[in-house]
Amino acid sequence: MDRLATEMAAAAAIAGDHARRRQWRYTWETLAHLPLLRLYLFHPALSAASTDHLRADLRLDDSLLVLSFSLAGEPVALRVPVPRVLVDPSAPPEFRAAGDHVEVRLALVLPVDHPVVAAAFPPPPGTEPVAPLSLRDDIKNLSSGDVHLYCKACSARLIKQPLRNIVEMPSLNWEDVADNWFGGCCTSFGGASEKLVSQYINAYGRLEGTSLLNATSISVEKGYLEKDLVSGLVGSVPSNDSVALQEAMSDVHVGKDHTTEKIEFNSSEEKAYHEKQIGSSHVQSPVVPEEGPSVSNTEKNEGTLSTDQSDIAEVNSEKSKYDSCVEDMEKPAKETDLLLVDSCNCCCDGGNSRKSKDNPSNLPSGNLEMQTKLDTQRDYKLTKSISLGCSFIVKASNLLNDVDWLELLCAHCSSPIGSYPSQHSHAPADGRVRLFKCYTSSDLHVRGPRDVFRGHTLERLFVNLLLEVAEDEISFRTLVRDLKTKRPILQIVLLSSKAWLFSGNCYENDVDGSHGAAHLQPAVKILYSNCSNALEEDLRIVEEWSSKYRAEELYMMMRQIDELIGSLSSSRDKFPLSCSSLEGMYLSSLER
Repeated sequence: MDRLATEMAAAAAIAGDHARRRQWRYTWETLAHLPLLRLYLFHPALSAASTDHLRADLRLDDSLLVLSFSLAGEPVALRVPVPRVLVDPSAPPEFRAAGDHVEVRLALVLPVDHPVVAAAFPPPPGTEPVAPLSLRDDIKNLSSGDVHLYCKACSARLIKQPLRNIVEMPSLNWEDVADNWFGGCCTSFGGASEKLVSQYINAYGRLEGTSLLNATSISVEKGYLEKDLVSGLVGSVPSNDSVALQEAMSDVHVGKDHTTEKIEFNSSEEKAYHEKQIGSSHVQSPVVPEEGPSVSNTEKNEGTLSTDQSDIAEVNSEKSKYDSCVEDMEKPAKETDLLLVDSCNCCCDGGNSRKSKDNPSNLPSGNLEMQTKLDTQRDYKLTKSISLGCSFIVKASNLLNDVDWLELLCAHCSSPIGSYPSQHSHAPADGRVRLFKCYTSSDLHVRGPRDVFRGHTLERLFVNLLLEVAEDEISFRTLVRDLKTKRPILQIVLLSSKAWLFSGNCYENDVDGSHGAAHLQPAVKILYSNCSNALEEDLRIVEEWSSKYRAEELYMMMRQIDELIGSLSSSRDKFPLSCSSLEGMYLSSLER
């Protein structure tokens, strides 16, 4: 008690000197499965003067750590709030002066991520615990009723009618998964991979009235947008169906790699007929399936995913004439699925199927058959390339050079709200826009308790995908490139995927007790380097670094990259200068 009175008296004696009430920066840090709580305490004055007579007094009853030392012969007393964790009272604090900062270590009874710790220290009243982002929870909350979407920046309404049917967007690797599971050859398991792919095409090629939700965005049809947003998308451009049909005719994916084959015409009459079909703006409306495809119902309902049953019979009759590589595989009704992905043009055909396919005598006759084939090819191209996914983060394996992602801005405040794919025009190529969760609210009260996307920030969305890539690819190095120019912009090295941090300020000789509280927040620690203004020779070094360490390459739009760099730069202040750089890269953190 006498010691406390002495400290308070000494602090009060100099409390009136405003120059000595300097602001100090502190950061608490702990890592998963490591029972250690570390404190970084720093101020620019530490770099110019030595620290003597350092003492640390832990007061768990008040959740305080009292530090006292002399700096350039002047006494300094600091009161730092301690996070609510299970600190071991039997272990004395370890402390040391490390140049430009003071470091203190406290032993913990249990790591901070232990369930006992969460039960012992619930969040303060009025605050919501930080929950991990879950796509399943998002779909569950959005399926409870009509969904309206608003701009997070200005609360402007983004859609003119509520969304009532929201389903999960399939994985972008759905075709690779099918090939890996069943085999990439058409003879593997009776062409099961081709059948599964064709079902995906039918189910997700044209989902009218359905919105698709993935980890970072929600895909909404253009017709649901407010008029002021729609007017900003298109001016005088070709219709979506006309552009899509032109793409299907000029560069349809029919080869084994789905990128090189083209439809060929052997007569001017056939070419004129195709051009006449493309020039028409009428496209046959498909029948949208009630349920998405699954492996379990493949054998039961293989005919239910086609656009029209009458078309199936006619297409099957034509297919039996020239589909030589699959004539002994399955029943004629099942062969329709193989036609949708041109399975006869695979590794087993030896070139014969291509010849019979391109023979004009074997081409379907009649408007209905030709339109059905064009629709099928159009569906495959759009579904394969742009109907799934968004531009928030694009992996190198999903990058397409013939698709441009354009930024979508709020019509009221010009803030970014999403993006949409474009081909040969400024209109959405598939009739949909992607609204990013970090810029969108599902309730008029932005970030309120009823806003499903209140916890979706740019940092958290990026970190979740970064950790997913690190886990899948076993790569802790990432190179972020500009989606438009493909130029390297940001180098990232993942140091710790599960860290808890809290940063704040305290004042010298603070005697009024207004020290606040410390609440650890989940984060990741990373090293980063901003290459946006790098010279060409420096960019070559970055490319060599990426190749040497097999860094995972991700592509993002420039506005999101700039926002991410801003967050990384501001988080650098959480650590002292001596700890903020390593091998030419800066130490920083992002919220998890």
